[in-house]
Amino acid sequence: MNIKEYIASGIIETYVMGLCTPEEERELELLRDQHPELEKAIIRFELEMEKNMMQQSTLPDTATDNRILDTLHAMKKSAPVIPVTTKGSWLKPVAVAASLLLLISTGLNFYLFNKTKKTTSTGTGSLLPHADYEVLINPAITPVAMYGVGTHTICRCTMFWDKKTGKMYIMIHHLPKSSATRDYQLWATVEGKMISVGIVKDEIRGRMIELPGVPSGATSFSITLENAGGSAAPTMEEMYLEGEI
Repeated sequence: MNIKEYIASGIIETYVMGLCTPEEERELELLRDQHPELEKAIIRFELEMEKNMMQQSTLPDTATDNRILDTLHAMKKSAPVIPVTTKGSWLKPVAVAASLLLLISTGLNFYLFNKTKKTTSTGTGSLLPHADYEVLINPAITPVAMYGVGTHTICRCTMFWDKKTGKMYIMIHHLPKSSATRDYQLWATVEGKMISVGIVKDEIRGRMIELPGVPSGATSFSITLENAGGSAAPTMEEMYLEGEI
């Protein structure tokens, strides 16, 4: 395994945010013990994530807290118990809780990160812009979990839809790189019709990709691999990701 390519794939961001599959998590836990550079990369991302979150000046209001509790009660699930561990990130249990809310499509998102405080040292450099964290913690933005389709089950990305501005923010976790002759294209399904939103610049990894012009009334989103420049209609045989609101 090329560990540098593994790190660049986006698996670290997926792991820290609690979006890994159990298989991916077990693989990473095994590899981090074998490769010091992977362990350092995980810690660096965790510290940068914490540093950016600590810069947030506002906390979610009581109404948002109550929405989460109401959602959990409606699902007849108790609030998640956060275990104390000696290995791994303090962020991870919180991220798991956040990803639960993401998967049930309640419109609530990763703002839970902002409620966790811990004293630690900070790293150097920046893996994610401050603006990306504002998207993650904004309760008005709808998260959409995107999962691999068909033979592309390993593919993952998370999208955040701002219905007021019509902007979509995409973070790639696992997606093969496109080529000079091929582009990924985002589609929104509105009243049963797939409408092109735009080209996803997949060379951007580990941070948000912004796409404007998402049509209102969308009920699901898809990503296909098309010829360079995009297509007027989606190539269904080349669909890589799909997610419902």
